[in-house]
Amino acid sequence: MTAIAGADTGLWRRCHGTARERGLAPALATLLSALPPGASVLGPGGCAVLPAGTDTDGVVVREANPPGGPVMLVRGEPGPGEPVLAVGAIWLRLGLSQYLLDRCLEHLGERRTGDTTLLRQQLVQGAIAEVVTLHLQVRAELAVAGDSPGEGQLHAKLTEADRGLLRLLGAAGFLAGGPGEVADLSELLAGAFTGEIA
Repeated sequence: MTAIAGADTGLWRRCHGTARERGLAPALATLLSALPPGASVLGPGGCAVLPAGTDTDGVVVREANPPGGPVMLVRGEPGPGEPVLAVGAIWLRLGLSQYLLDRCLEHLGERRTGDTTLLRQQLVQGAIAEVVTLHLQVRAELAVAGDSPGEGQLHAKLTEADRGLLRLLGAAGFLAGGPGEVADLSELLAGAFTGEIA
């Protein structure tokens, strides 16, 4: 559990909204702008997910270009684990998961089976309801816990939601630069910035 003195919930809400509307790279840039000068961007596991081109002493081990712009996975010396990043990562992941839900709803609303769309199928609606429930649980916990949420449990719920959405998208969820890559980068983000996960 992480606690932050004088936490800025407005910052986290901006990260959430930016992730949902504009993508991972702009949301990361918003989150990183709140770090104090000289703070390490590397988490306790010695890695970070950063917008491409960010100055860091770490080694770039992977690059990706999801919607919103290119990002990189960096490895280096473990950092102390900035609480702003740990809590912000949850908000950011919630925004990314809701972005995936939006893409999933669009996809299922366009795919037809017989005389209706996949989105109108009872089993599909049930699976969507489970994802929305997970999102609401995470949002409620963030509202109650404020700057000291139970990170591991919330990340697990977001990962479960993302994987459920990818199952609904089928092959469309695993295109390069598509929803599957967004979900994968989101999981990496949890491991990078959160001590409990690392």
